Amino acid sequence: MQIDEVSKLIAKRRSIKPATMDADREISHELWQKLFEAANWAPNHRLTEPWRFTVFAGDARKEVGEALQVAYKEATPESEFQEIKYEKMAKNPFMAHAVVAIVMERDPKESVPEVEEVAAVASAVQNLHLAASSVGLGVFWSSPPATYAESFANFLGLKEGSRCLGLLYVGWPKEGTTWPTRKGSDAMAKVVFK
Repeated sequence: MQIDEVSKLIAKRRSIKPATMDADREISHELWQKLFEAANWAPNHRLTEPWRFTVFAGDARKEVGEALQVAYKEATPESEFQEIKYEKMAKNPFMAHAVVAIVMERDPKESVPEVEEVAAVASAVQNLHLAASSVGLGVFWSSPPATYAESFANFLGLKEGSRCLGLLYVGWPKEGTTWPTRKGSDAMAKVVFK
């Protein structure tokens, strides 16, 4: 693969909103395996491999929706609580074929700074997202405050020091959905050579 091909794939990667996903169209186990193998090649200092993923598909999407509702109540001050958002927490997981919890599992020896572990997980997600984009599969990273709540961490069974970094909604775009485009800004405007 040449750099131009790699650049085209990177430029193609887009967030595909769950509302435009076909929740009923299956994602094969073989494709899931390829996505997670791509994620597993992410750079990570001292090879701590801090990424962990939990896939909620089928009826399990109800569990994640209910856990999000509990966490939303926990994380939202009473004066800011909105019933419509609360209801959406239960409905949103059913828009995609699957919802994937993104977890940073902290190296127990804390051999690298936590920020490096978070960056490694983000790199793993980028790898997964690029692999998904290469086959036309939609991905949307969502990180509402509910995903950071203690009750949501308990729902996921997180170890001490581990954190949920959000949810990936994954699904095939509905028939007729146009893949989003974006005009890139000037990359070199953000670069300084010394």
